[in-house]
Amino acid sequence: VMMTASAQQPDTYQEASRPSRLTFVLFPAIAVMLGWGWRGYIGGGPFAAMIPGAFVALSLSLLLGHDRRTAAMAALFGAVGIGYGGEMTYGQTLGLACNPETMGWGLLGVTIKGAVWGLLGGAVLGAGLICAQYTKRTLLVGLLLTVVFLFLGWKLVNEPRLMYFSDPVNKPREELWAGLLFAALAFLAWIHGKGKGAGARVPLYFALWGALGGGIGFGAGTLFLVYGPSLPVPQEWFGWWKAMEFFFGFMLGAAFGFAAWLYRDLLGNTNADDAAPSGSLIHLAGLAALVVVYFLVFPYVEAFLEAPQDLPAIVAFNAFRPVYTFVFFGAVCIILGLYSLPAAWHVAITVTFLHTIIDLNRDMPGMLDMEVPFGVQAAVLVLAVGAVALAVQALRNRSGAVPGLYLLLMWACFVVSTVVSFMRREYIDADGGLSVLWKMHPSTLTMYAVYVVASLITTWYIWRLATSKRGV
Repeated sequence: VMMTASAQQPDTYQEASRPSRLTFVLFPAIAVMLGWGWRGYIGGGPFAAMIPGAFVALSLSLLLGHDRRTAAMAALFGAVGIGYGGEMTYGQTLGLACNPETMGWGLLGVTIKGAVWGLLGGAVLGAGLICAQYTKRTLLVGLLLTVVFLFLGWKLVNEPRLMYFSDPVNKPREELWAGLLFAALAFLAWIHGKGKGAGARVPLYFALWGALGGGIGFGAGTLFLVYGPSLPVPQEWFGWWKAMEFFFGFMLGAAFGFAAWLYRDLLGNTNADDAAPSGSLIHLAGLAALVVVYFLVFPYVEAFLEAPQDLPAIVAFNAFRPVYTFVFFGAVCIILGLYSLPAAWHVAITVTFLHTIIDLNRDMPGMLDMEVPFGVQAAVLVLAVGAVALAVQALRNRSGAVPGLYLLLMWACFVVSTVVSFMRREYIDADGGLSVLWKMHPSTLTMYAVYVVASLITTWYIWRLATSKRGV
């Protein structure tokens, strides 16, 4: 049975010492705006969406004064939950929105996709913020349902294109938004029924606020792409796609921050001791094996099963499809984190950072306009990710672990974004000198300035909350 707020709430978390409502909204809004701006710049797909997911979860944990275990669970669920939405394709949907003849349908599509992103991400984040009230079996079944219903939604709606928001003629893309919607509804129904007391409604609250913030953020943010090019401003200084991403992230982060403010009494009353044991090396080894299988083995399996011709091959292909998704990968990550606190932190920080280096290696030949030996790329991956992994191990049990790990992930991503911005062949003169600033496109300078300012503001919020001893 859940204890009352007054019985569980520590003295340091009384109403007078809580951050203001404005801080609850602005801190995660700016942090997620930053993380969303990096998504697509230092990484793509669901793994890059883990960046804003980890940021929003850690922001909320600092605001709510969570202990290390509760913060680890929040970061784990937040990174994975927001990462889920990255499975969706939306480039062609944005193209439809920018075409006057299809603008209404395109705007409807991005609004639905943004709402689904926030709905599923908010449901998983909300469950993570209060996961101590659930048994591990409950969470395992809920995660299994996301995988099963992802497949059902894809098969029933997306594959037959009952509602299709991409270009049906020019290189049509495979959509997955309905699969993620089905996954969100199944997860919410299960987890809500297994909740206890008032806390049972937290995942639903966060899902609904996430749907609102995501729908408005993506739908209204797309208007930057539609009308930005016609605004009376120096166009070369503005990247309207990036403006859309910044707005999307800001609104989603603000929505989750406001939800945390509204339900702060419920969210401050957590005790994750039973939900997040210390674990052992076997869980870290399992996480490493999962990463290797997902990135190195599954692509070959997919190529082998591609274009099935006979019934056994079709069955094998359809059985493999839900497994080779981030939803399955994320579910396994959460399961490992539930049994191992170190694994939880490494998913939220190390795995999130890992993909930024994978993308950096992938883009490096084009950036430098030269072949980059495999050994060099391997060294970059091992040294960068190894350094972050070692730092996670060193920080996770120390006083100030939560703000320290947050700053580690944020500034590691900042370094990668700086490398991506400035490590370009075209910025080097024939005589070997650098002429970066006057060769860079003005919109790149604007974007990088936003990264700098947002990183400094986020750091200030983290420092302010850490020095007030709200996070441990």
